[in-house]
Amino acid sequence: MLATGCGIRPTSVPVDAGSAPSRAECAPGGPSPAARSADGETVRAVYLVCGTQLAPVPRSVPDDLAGTELAARMLAELEREPGEDEKQAGYSTAVSGLRVADGLSGDPAGTVRLSRDPQGLGSPMLAQLVCTYAAGEERTAVLAGPEAGDPPYTYRCTDDALRAPENTVGEPAA
Repeated sequence: MLATGCGIRPTSVPVDAGSAPSRAECAPGGPSPAARSADGETVRAVYLVCGTQLAPVPRSVPDDLAGTELAARMLAELEREPGEDEKQAGYSTAVSGLRVADGLSGDPAGTVRLSRDPQGLGSPMLAQLVCTYAAGEERTAVLAGPEAGDPPYTYRCTDDALRAPENTVGEPAA
């Protein structure tokens, strides 16, 4: 008789080995910045939750959007329920109930002000926002709440933040 097993001996002591592996196939990488979906539109990446990590998903946005309008459109794309194919692959979003607020004078260039202070957002939601808004070689995003008393913070979209969204931390923006 042939017996097989996983090689782990049973124990009466509870062991927290983390979450079960996911069968979802989170596609690494993202859309090419030069990719076009239609005339007058550009494909951009939004970061959705897949298993316990974040992964980029392409979304089409009008070419002529910039600043607050672009930030609002990207937020709307984050809040949108994943399509059927994306759901089948295990994608979801933790972003909901936010709006892009008007910037304040004195904000660093590129600051995205949200209707809630980002310092109080849960980790998957904050990481999704940071990685979706991150720009430049440094892959940073400057986020702040709607009030003058909500100082802007600079966040980085790092490989660590993509693997473990709870590791997304900000520092006061210069």
